Amino acid sequence: MDDSTLILALIPLFLIQVGLQIYALVDIYRRKTVREPLPIWAWVIIVLAGSMLGPIAYFALGRSEDVA
Repeated sequence: MDDSTLILALIPLFLIQVGLQIYALVDIYRRKTVREPLPIWAWVIIVLAGSMLGPIAYFALGRSEDVA
């Protein structure tokens, strides 16, 4: 497998990661509440720095059920 094939294979993963991060950040902004024990700013950092696992952790653990 050469470099161009590898890059083409990674593009969909990159797009999924960015899409999840944007969706999680928009969700945090719209809800303006998260579950304890972490504050909103901590979840924003986790979503941005956690690549694909950050948004997944937010949706599984940090998302509150209330919509502001």
